Amino acid sequence: MKKRLALSVIALVSLLPVARAWENPGFEWSVGADLTSAYLYRGSNYGGTTIQPEISLGYAGLALTGWANIGAEDNSFQAFTPELDLTLSYSILGLTVGITHQYYFDESPYFDLSGNSSAQLEAFAEFNLGELISKAPLSLGWYTFVAGDDLTPEGKRAYSSYIEVAYEGSLPLGFTLTPTIGMTPWCSCYTGYEGGFALNNISLKLNWELELGDHFCLDVYAVGMFNTYGVTKDNIITTVKERYDNQKLNGAIGIGLWLY
Repeated sequence: MKKRLALSVIALVSLLPVARAWENPGFEWSVGADLTSAYLYRGSNYGGTTIQPEISLGYAGLALTGWANIGAEDNSFQAFTPELDLTLSYSILGLTVGITHQYYFDESPYFDLSGNSSAQLEAFAEFNLGELISKAPLSLGWYTFVAGDDLTPEGKRAYSSYIEVAYEGSLPLGFTLTPTIGMTPWCSCYTGYEGGFALNNISLKLNWELELGDHFCLDVYAVGMFNTYGVTKDNIITTVKERYDNQKLNGAIGIGLWLY
């Protein structure tokens, strides 16, 4: 109960305005939260309705971001899946590199990366061509778990990796449509530590943003996600029909409010 209360406080604090933060030259701030019908992530469904607060502070390309997930394991709200991530990153000329510490409140120490807890440390590199060429809004990211709970059944470190390619296309009336392809280059947690290279995520996201004054933004979105791992021409029809059992096909809608 104390942990759930602490997470609720984090969510509320994250939604409080950072008074006159935008008047500090050289600093970048963003504070807000998403309310979404499902927690979809890299081809998988990790829970039902959830609130995801975030706060980010940056200066001269260096940024520290805190992100939390406070939601139901399903839509019955009988059990919860809290998560708290901290990310330190540096960005220059469209390239961002950084590390993210992921923690899932399993009663272990927050920074226990021995493999005996659910905590994980992920290193990543992202390149956004759109920041250099506005007419080419293509992004590429590589993410690898380098410490923590990422061990094969034999107890060896898997270095589970995920590669993502996305294109953010502009539509009329302020809409954007973003198709994404995600894959894992070798045996990893994304395929249950089986096999090798696999395409495990094809998704499509529709966004609409509404500027509310100079420093507030309302974000409304819908996303569909198809986990293609293990899908072949022989079982695709069965897979789609049984999408709720094996979580191959998922969708979510969400709304976010942000101060920046």
